[in-house]
Amino acid sequence: MPYSAGAEPVGHLVRSAPHALTRATVLAYPAQSPAAADFRASLARLTTLDGELLELTGPLCDDLYAARDGHPDAFHRDVVLPLRRALHNGRAPRPAVLERLGDLPRRVPRLATWLALRDRRDALLAELDHAAGRALEAERSALAALCREPALARAVALTSTDLLRAVHRAGTGADDRRARKEEPNVLRYALRASTKTSPLSWFTAVGWGPLRQPSTAHRHVPSWGEADLLDGPLTSTVKVNRTLTAALTAALLDAPHRRAGLPHRITSTARIADGRAAYSRGRAAFAGGRYLVVDEDEAELAASGPLRLVTERAESPVGLDELTDALAAALPGTDDGRAAARAFLDRLVQAGLLVPVDPVRPQEDDPLGRLADWLRTLGGAHGERHTDDQEQEVGGGHDRALAGRLDEIARLTAGFASAPADERPALLADLSWRWSTLLADAGRAVPAGAAPLNVLSEDVVAPRPLRLDGFLDGADHEALGEVTALAELFDLGHLMRRVVRDRFVERYGSGGRCRHPWEFGDDIAEAWEKAGRLAALAPADRAGFPTGAAEQAALRRELADALREGAVREDAVPEAVAPHEPTGADDVVLPPDLVKGLGERLPRWALERPLSYSFFLQRDPAGGMLCVNRVYSGWGRFTSRFLDTLEPRAADEVARQIRRGLGADARAAQIRPVGGFNANLHPLLVPDELGPDRHTASIGEPDVELVHDEATDQVRLRLRSTGEALDVLYPGFLAPIMLPRRIGAALGDQPHGVVDFGSLVPRYTLPAPGGRVVRTPRLRHRHVVLRRRRWLLPPGVADALRTELAAAQGVPAEATARWRALLDLPEQLFLHPVATAPTGHAAEDFLTHLRRPKPQFVDLGNALHLRCLAKWLARHPDGVVFEEALPAPGGLAAPARAVELVVETYRAGRPR
Repeated sequence: MPYSAGAEPVGHLVRSAPHALTRATVLAYPAQSPAAADFRASLARLTTLDGELLELTGPLCDDLYAARDGHPDAFHRDVVLPLRRALHNGRAPRPAVLERLGDLPRRVPRLATWLALRDRRDALLAELDHAAGRALEAERSALAALCREPALARAVALTSTDLLRAVHRAGTGADDRRARKEEPNVLRYALRASTKTSPLSWFTAVGWGPLRQPSTAHRHVPSWGEADLLDGPLTSTVKVNRTLTAALTAALLDAPHRRAGLPHRITSTARIADGRAAYSRGRAAFAGGRYLVVDEDEAELAASGPLRLVTERAESPVGLDELTDALAAALPGTDDGRAAARAFLDRLVQAGLLVPVDPVRPQEDDPLGRLADWLRTLGGAHGERHTDDQEQEVGGGHDRALAGRLDEIARLTAGFASAPADERPALLADLSWRWSTLLADAGRAVPAGAAPLNVLSEDVVAPRPLRLDGFLDGADHEALGEVTALAELFDLGHLMRRVVRDRFVERYGSGGRCRHPWEFGDDIAEAWEKAGRLAALAPADRAGFPTGAAEQAALRRELADALREGAVREDAVPEAVAPHEPTGADDVVLPPDLVKGLGERLPRWALERPLSYSFFLQRDPAGGMLCVNRVYSGWGRFTSRFLDTLEPRAADEVARQIRRGLGADARAAQIRPVGGFNANLHPLLVPDELGPDRHTASIGEPDVELVHDEATDQVRLRLRSTGEALDVLYPGFLAPIMLPRRIGAALGDQPHGVVDFGSLVPRYTLPAPGGRVVRTPRLRHRHVVLRRRRWLLPPGVADALRTELAAAQGVPAEATARWRALLDLPEQLFLHPVATAPTGHAAEDFLTHLRRPKPQFVDLGNALHLRCLAKWLARHPDGVVFEEALPAPGGLAAPARAVELVVETYRAGRPR
């Protein structure tokens, strides 16, 4: 049964879904060897000692200055000042200076302490030098074992042939110059396979299961990293890249003989004003990669009777012959009405206003098979239309040949799932060549300089339901219910909806209606960009906020102020970036009572409609904390991609939960654009689907309109025929900003899930070589970690760190300990790229984000990681962000998988 957040007020009831998606690495991170444990312990002691030396430096410099009267000026000039200068600058004093200290350590006790610590440090360095070699050998042995795992080889085969060769070489234990050069990259992918849970091929497996609490207090509660979580068969599901099938289909439909037999529809509804008719049209642009980009524009032409007839008849797909007959009958007084009608329709087709329906449905399970079947029908069905012998051949034998080539591509693609790693590169190369030549022969050659062809996708799933009993308890669900209200408060989607409301009312009036939702698409896109700018405004700037949003901003500021008042220390500076970090500022804890009642205080307009979030969670076994990796939109979105490959009960349960979350009276519709992106393929989870036309969906775009509902002061999509308001869900993975703007109103009907708690945490600066580091503490609500500790190293600091690491011979243990102590870094981190400054164009910013290096795990207590760290930092010329690893996979006594739970919460709407 679903869990309710019992602490939530009755008016803001939040329930967790009774099931969860699980993402787990197929490979377990290796257990720590004794040699590696010795190195880690010695390095930890050195880091602690360096920290003590750093704390001692300031007071010692003061003592040395105060001791001036106790010795001659020459001694002070030649010994004390060089010593003090070296300490102040973080350098080791020259041996000649230390040899002339005389009785200074007796007169300055802190100096004696410093010298003793320094002697201990020298001993630790010698100990580390001895331990590093054995640890490095052990870590390389563990890496070799990972590289021999078939799952890793299968996964990296999708990346590059060179990488696969390097992985194979590492698996043999190769110890030559080439192996050392390849080592950082090989280790990076091995860490991807054992510490990161984003699904891609055999790196990560996905499962699903009911989420129940243990029936008794004594029942065994499993560890999230237990190796038997995925105990059972794993299934590889391979799908042809829909970017390629969509590009090929578009190319095939350029030929008149192929599209002649297909039903056609008008590209959009017509907005008629001043004797002119305007339509929205689009054409997919293929540039390789994993998704399509649609070029959209608005076409306008003179409104006429024939155009009106075609628009009305072709709202639903209709055959060209039928449409020609209807138009010819409406053209009296012409000698050859049918020829004139067909010529008029041909002009509309060429202009992109009358478009053929795809011969393959967007969500078709076997697109290549259906496309091949369609091509085989063309020769016999429409050969009589051609008068030229060459055209006859194109319409018959050529199409059948293309169908045969598609069959071969389908066969090779299907065989990829079972192909061993060594065969995969050749198979991918063959498929890439076949696709390139096929597209070229169809008249749509791959553009020069295009992204490499992505011929297929592979997902690995555990088809049987997982046992997740006890993974979350009542306290977890209660806390997640409270965090749901907090997420609403900091959700950009709420602000975007208010911007949309104001833009709509300004354009159409209060209670107004937009009969053609496509014409409001640009406003939706601009609303996202404006919302991003408004999120940074202070509550006092009420004039800048859309209607009703200032109260939401004030509530955010109230929470931030309460948090700051509870966290302020006397030595903290209450500025945007404080120059000094107060002691004990590792955790910022939200006031429990304030968060508990937050749901009741959210603006009425925000609570009118139901809402759902997906929480991406990991458990930190060391501290017992529940860590939130991401908060995204819910409504089955991150489960949908895998439902067709899981047990059928999973789809049934997800659909049931969505209907429950929307409410019994809701009229739900799902929009399922693919955009060439395989992760957007998913089953229909609600009774109705909204699509371009009634050929592929129960509700076509002409069936809906956009209105301002004055009673709720919200902009809604509703059915023209009945006036029912629709709840439109988009459970796809591709960011809405990468899909056609004309469907923006449908994609943005539930825009929630852009949540950022960053404004709640204070920022402190720390001096470091090359600049200043910005540090942010951990943010918690109860035992739930909402944001981990972070250190932002600007380019100068990151370069100084990289240079120092690269200059060390062998394992840079001394440099690592110094920087860990200097910045108070935890032992285990994730390395992230620095966020780029927004351009104000959401799609461009999204693409820039995709091109940045992916986060990776770094263990600062691991000899092999330290040896590779300088090379990894070189991938981040714009600086780097260190984020604490919670949970930390390194240094464990047993192998453990990285496991992440995707748990959905549902908050019911509160109608007026």
